[in-house]
Amino acid sequence: MTVTVILLIVLTAQVGPKVDVGIATELTGVGLAGTWLSFMSICFSSASGWCSMASDYYCNYPENTKPSKIFFLTLFGISIPTIFATGVGVCLGNVAISASYLPVNPNEALTEVYEAHGLGGLLLEAYHPIGFAKFVLVLLVFSVLGNNIAVNYSSGLSLQLLGHYFHAIPRFVWSFLNALVIAVLAISGREHLSTIVSNFVSLLGYWTVSFTFILLIEDQWFRKHSKVVHGYNLNVWDIPDKLPFGASAIIALLAGYLAGGVTGMSQVWYIGPIALKFGPYGGDVGIFLSGAFTIVTYFPLRYFEIKRFGR
Repeated sequence: MTVTVILLIVLTAQVGPKVDVGIATELTGVGLAGTWLSFMSICFSSASGWCSMASDYYCNYPENTKPSKIFFLTLFGISIPTIFATGVGVCLGNVAISASYLPVNPNEALTEVYEAHGLGGLLLEAYHPIGFAKFVLVLLVFSVLGNNIAVNYSSGLSLQLLGHYFHAIPRFVWSFLNALVIAVLAISGREHLSTIVSNFVSLLGYWTVSFTFILLIEDQWFRKHSKVVHGYNLNVWDIPDKLPFGASAIIALLAGYLAGGVTGMSQVWYIGPIALKFGPYGGDVGIFLSGAFTIVTYFPLRYFEIKRFGR
């Protein structure tokens, strides 16, 4: 991690002098708002996936850890890297597309290599000299692999939560199968991997925001008003008949994704009808709509579920 941070600082130092902060957007009004919404959606999506696997690691905290400490550690642990990496990406994006806005392009080499080879070619050209650049790209590849280890590890737990039959299969088997599927998909789409990953990361936000709100409402509202001390009976964690039925969460998640995410998404391959209202390129409001639809559906559905099933 330290090596990656140092390499990104070096990249910023090498690219920074070529950034032209005077380039102004040609968009105004609704179009500008749509672009801003799309950018914020990508920023949110790149970090929100942590919510779905946080419990896999927070269980290592001592039981008496203050909630405020966990909150601020999580807030700064997610926001600082996200802001830093986004800033580096903005610098790269500026020098890569400056040819479209400047009469004389001082970064012609960077623009050409980006158009021909995408982000990988841009990084190779941005780092210099070339021998050092190739070495850096190898290190950055390993940094990405290291980042994905935690995700792959947690995928095994996520699959085991589907039920007893899934739980009977050891976690390492699920993690291996997950890694195998990822490897096959990565090899198949290696020619357009950057575009695929960018589109996929954007899609994450639509369901993770729904997952986050469901978890938050359940923990802070329904569990606090539960008859069980602290809201959780840890002795029945593996007894399905004693756990929440789950229908309200599934319906709220689907409602958020289908009614909010699909209609409000603004992707290369599809722009929803609501997103089209925000300028010629659309504005990605899928995350905001997904959150809103999830909130308004989960509350009444969960009340009905508790009344109907008593859990």
